[in-house]
Amino acid sequence: MKLHLDKSTPPNRIQSCTGSESGFVIRIDGQPHASSLIITPDRLINWEVSSLCDIRSEDFKMMAGFNPEVVILGTGRSQVFPEPKIHLPLIDAGIGLEVMDTQAACRTYSILLSDDRIVIAALIL
Repeated sequence: MKLHLDKSTPPNRIQSCTGSESGFVIRIDGQPHASSLIITPDRLINWEVSSLCDIRSEDFKMMAGFNPEVVILGTGRSQVFPEPKIHLPLIDAGIGLEVMDTQAACRTYSILLSDDRIVIAALIL
């Protein structure tokens, strides 16, 4: 039996997340991104939020429509929890929500993605 190294990389892989005075820059598949976005294994969606107070229930309803196992919410430089009523669409769908600072969210998304998990990262940059 021959064994072959699988050199494939998952799509939409976060390669780096660096902080700056004005926010974060993340590199996904070689491309830099400096504005908030939602990342799925096969989509990059511009997300018009700049802080936690900009997030709406409709955002989580849209994410629930992708049927992920878990949503990773990166809330900027520090971990801040959203109001429970805002993420009711995820609760109703039985989808987990993990809240952390954006750099931790990037690392967690990458780990779960490499384990072939169905994960979404919603990142406030």
